[in-house]
Amino acid sequence: MTALRRLGLGLCALVVTAPALLLLRPAQGARPVAASQLVTLRVGDAVRDYRLFVPAGAARARPLLLALHQLHGSAQAWERRSGLDAGAAAADVVVAYPDGIAHSWNAGTCCQPAAGRDVDDVAFLRAVVADVARRTTIDLSRVAVTGFSNGALMAYRLVCTAASTVHVAIAVAGDLVAGGCEPSRPVSVLHVHGGRDTVIPLGGLARSPLDVNGFPPARTSIGVIATADRCAASVDSGDGAVAVWRASGCAEDARVELVTSARLGHTYPVGRAASPYGVDMATLTWQFLATAWH
Repeated sequence: MTALRRLGLGLCALVVTAPALLLLRPAQGARPVAASQLVTLRVGDAVRDYRLFVPAGAARARPLLLALHQLHGSAQAWERRSGLDAGAAAADVVVAYPDGIAHSWNAGTCCQPAAGRDVDDVAFLRAVVADVARRTTIDLSRVAVTGFSNGALMAYRLVCTAASTVHVAIAVAGDLVAGGCEPSRPVSVLHVHGGRDTVIPLGGLARSPLDVNGFPPARTSIGVIATADRCAASVDSGDGAVAVWRASGCAEDARVELVTSARLGHTYPVGRAASPYGVDMATLTWQFLATAWH
């Protein structure tokens, strides 16, 4: 049994009895033990970059996580800020941090300049997965994507249009702005959003400086996924400060969840800075992956 699976099973046992406690709990004993490297590849006529983190240890078929930065961000900065390498080292997961064109992702109607240039970021991210597989042994049945803000918007688009490559997504402070969602297979999505987010509000926005088409409510975005997965029912839980909406009876046991923190703004909560919000992505990321990669 992998370290990732053991972590997930332990956390899942806690979620039934103490969801708030679980969300506050940081990852234990996780620290990076290897350095990432910069990789350059050609996709069509463009030369693109990504950073690659491979845990130390014997080569084996490891899962892969794509980690997408926010608008105006970069792969290098996002690797430092997200803290994902520490959890990946503990869970034995490879992480790729792609760079968006001009620090942006074409997630559909957002964001500029990538959306305006109609950059094919879906093709780029597929190419990253293929390139990582040439460089190190990965389990192509366990490939996921996570992102914050514009990166979260892109994560939604990727699982909706490229589920044969990536069928698990963790979106933080971002919605589905790519139109419909008709994945080729059931997809698992965890959506985390803040009640005090004024950039991409939890309840949606009719018009935004980032996207003239605005943003749908978070519940609408995750609802589209639940419909695509043919989920049969849903349940709400939580104490007000942290609320959880979870679909059930989804095809192929797909997991579809929305976690809302009433105090959280447009930020990525991780580590000690996450404690006021009741959600810590250092815990939630690996918990969700452990249960989605079944």
